[in-house]
Amino acid sequence: MDVKGKILIIEDEPGFRRIYRDLLESESYEVIEAEDGEKGLASARTENPDLILLDIVIPHLNGFEVLKRLRADTVTRDIPVIIFSVLGDKDTVKKGLDSGANDFAIKGFYSPGEMMGKIRALLKRQDIRKQLVTYRLELHDGKADAAKFQHDLGAGNNFDCPGCGNKLVIELIPDYARTDGRWFLAHMVCPHCARVF
Repeated sequence: MDVKGKILIIEDEPGFRRIYRDLLESESYEVIEAEDGEKGLASARTENPDLILLDIVIPHLNGFEVLKRLRADTVTRDIPVIIFSVLGDKDTVKKGLDSGANDFAIKGFYSPGEMMGKIRALLKRQDIRKQLVTYRLELHDGKADAAKFQHDLGAGNNFDCPGCGNKLVIELIPDYARTDGRWFLAHMVCPHCARVF
């Protein structure tokens, strides 16, 4: 049977890891497990998973710190991450997404089948993204049109990333289905922490 992809589960509860390991393996995914943040971070660097399921409340390094380090490392910054946690208040969800998580799921609100739907959708988007040739343009504050462009985009802080403070770039993604004469979708992205705006 062909393996569809490799998924890393960073979770300290053995029962949770077992449920999702069995489910993912039954769907032909290879599963790697880590019971704490340090081991999870090391596995992400050495195993190069296609996706990470990350709990927030884990020993040694909490999930937010793991996510911060994943996004700061050129080896791991593009790996999709779904935070899956019992913590589900608005501030925690916002912090997770602002820190670079691709999705946030609250334990108890999603069945294993619904989680598989999230995983499949995120992996599909990642596969499509890998196949596209994208272009990135640097923005410089001193250029003549920078102020107008910044105003039109609603960007503040001189094109600096609000998360890490590094300069944002414009990423152009081919979109051949458009009929309005524009061949690209454009958005701002931080090349350091990989946040998209």
